[in-house]
Amino acid sequence: MTTMRCATLVAPSQFRIDEIPRPEVDDRTVIVKMEGLGICGSNLHWWNGGGAATGLMQFPMPGAGGHEFAGTVVEAGSQVTRVRFGDRVAIDQFESGSCGACAYCGSGLFIHCENRRMYSLPGYVEYIKFSEKGLHPIPAGIETHVAAVAEPCACSVAGVRRARLTGGERVAVLGAGVLGLCAAAAAKSFGAGKVAITARYESQAAHATAFGADAVVRSTGPEAVASVRSALDGGADVVIESVGGHAPTFEQALELVRPGGTIVVLGLWDELVPVDSWKAVLKDVTVIFSLTYGLQGKKSDYALTLELMASRKIPAQDLVTHVLPLDQISEAFHLAADKSTGAIKVVVRP
Repeated sequence: MTTMRCATLVAPSQFRIDEIPRPEVDDRTVIVKMEGLGICGSNLHWWNGGGAATGLMQFPMPGAGGHEFAGTVVEAGSQVTRVRFGDRVAIDQFESGSCGACAYCGSGLFIHCENRRMYSLPGYVEYIKFSEKGLHPIPAGIETHVAAVAEPCACSVAGVRRARLTGGERVAVLGAGVLGLCAAAAAKSFGAGKVAITARYESQAAHATAFGADAVVRSTGPEAVASVRSALDGGADVVIESVGGHAPTFEQALELVRPGGTIVVLGLWDELVPVDSWKAVLKDVTVIFSLTYGLQGKKSDYALTLELMASRKIPAQDLVTHVLPLDQISEAFHLAADKSTGAIKVVVRP
């Protein structure tokens, strides 16, 4: 039996490197050697002993976690036609595991597929088995491990696309982590006239201009609203919330959005969030909660994200501040959790 290494979380903040069976290819699947595995905020919740932010997406413990993947195809089944041995791919896990036949798949909402499956253990492992659906070629000029950040970037791109920018809009982005930076870059790419972003940490603020921000507000407290409003000459046509957690950012978004404007929520809160419904109604605000990526029209959010990365409209390589091997996964999670290290995206490279 051929084995591979797997980082198993056996207790909060405690990983163990195990040897487990390597998945085997069949006619319609491929085996991808992982070269980039990103650490997401939901992974940090799991590592700390909980599920994802609201408990809606529980990772098991013991378990391998992880969902930001990029690597190289090392085996392809006899009936696989879209990829071949040696191809570098970034993986849309939801499309790859979708049935392609239910109503949700028909509308491009692969995460809600009624028959979704995983073909082998996902997570912080050396090899993963996928169907060929959802495997996107990594464009030239993007390092394979960097392409792992296409996953969170695609969440941002999908949310901004749903805001339906037509050009010239004033956009406020609350939060300058990976989601916020990518949302700012996407908004600018889609025609936003001016983008202002709030940044809690200096390491985030230092990258904001490269990601399309015209104004960077080094505050996330109550004073941030006035600063962003001033930077945008009175308010935002579109506000993108990317923080979640315990932050009062939905309230801030309602303060910032102009009448008739749109709020896009990308963050996940750790608790129920009160809403001033009178303010929202009287402003005629449209609120869009956007979880992840899929198809909009006939265009894949994931594929579009890789195009934006290739053109450097999303300078993804700037997001990856730390790369560590699998046997240093504990150090990788500590880095990702401690923003004083300057970490933006930490990638594990088996």
